[in-house]
Amino acid sequence: MHLFVKSVKMILLVSLVAVVMNVIRFVMTGYESYLWLNRNLFLALLPILFAWLAVRTKQPWLSFIFILAWFGFLPNAPYLVTDFIHIAVVGPKSMIWYDAMMIFMYSIAGIAAWMLSVHVLRTFLKWRLWTVWVIALFTGFGVYLGRYVRFNTWNLVTHPFSVFQKIGDIFTHHQLHEPVLLMTIVFAVVLGTLYTVCTSYSHEETKN
Repeated sequence: MHLFVKSVKMILLVSLVAVVMNVIRFVMTGYESYLWLNRNLFLALLPILFAWLAVRTKQPWLSFIFILAWFGFLPNAPYLVTDFIHIAVVGPKSMIWYDAMMIFMYSIAGIAAWMLSVHVLRTFLKWRLWTVWVIALFTGFGVYLGRYVRFNTWNLVTHPFSVFQKIGDIFTHHQLHEPVLLMTIVFAVVLGTLYTVCTSYSHEETKN
């Protein structure tokens, strides 16, 4: 629990720096271009909350619901990385370097939130490492659905039939939905690798 609390504090610190940078950008330029990143950041942090609730609750059925919520919101965490695409079109051009640093901080917070929430449930449910890689694969596909198909987590509740119909179409005609394969695989490899490296390092530090 001590490690969890410490990790949450670090993620919140990174998030705070990202938000402050965003506010400073708005004050300096008058552009509201990236204020919506704070909404994305909020969604990215929710998997930590759901993972923690799933572990803390005493009711198995309630824990299951929290795990489903965690799984549904999980792609929102690394999704922040894809917001780098806006740098090329969002002004002013003199702030591109600043925007890159700012989005980098948001991305770190999102990726860290993904790794922490996954680790919490992996520890609780005693998953093997390969399970994390499978989750990373699903996460990558979820990021694709959000960035290119423009689905969000709430669509699973409000329009589940449309979501699953679209997923079926993607699997059937994946060649018409570029870059679904590449994006899914790359996100899976990056997330899985980062998780494996960070948890291995943490384990070594704990032993020492």
